[in-house]
Amino acid sequence: MSLEKILEKINDTAQVEIKKIIEESEKKAAEIKEKAKEEASQKAKALINEVEKEATLEANRLISQARLQKKINLLQRKKELIDEVLNKAFEQEHLDKVKLRKKIILRHGERQEELELERFKEEIRPHLEKFIAAVLKI
Repeated sequence: MSLEKILEKINDTAQVEIKKIIEESEKKAAEIKEKAKEEASQKAKALINEVEKEATLEANRLISQARLQKKINLLQRKKELIDEVLNKAFEQEHLDKVKLRKKIILRHGERQEELELERFKEEIRPHLEKFIAAVLKI
């Protein structure tokens, strides 16, 4: 065998080995790339699920807060209306010029004390609120 043929054979063998190494490297690179894509996809899905959960919780919190604020506003408006009704009633009956007295029953008798108009209004408010709610069916 001539030297050229030996060198050609070594070169051919080396080329085959190089192709084999390149193919294996490309295959491993493709596997690593596919695995990395899968991991990234799973992490992205987990992150999206977490963000969706947080968004849902925040939306529910905002809705609850809005409902609570609506109830507070409604109760405030009811209080304002009852105050208006009480004030007009007391003005019409001229009770704002009359001295009101409260009878206090004690164990050993009873006594009377003067009652300020504002205090009287606050004492009868719960009863009036129930009565008004019953009449208006609210």
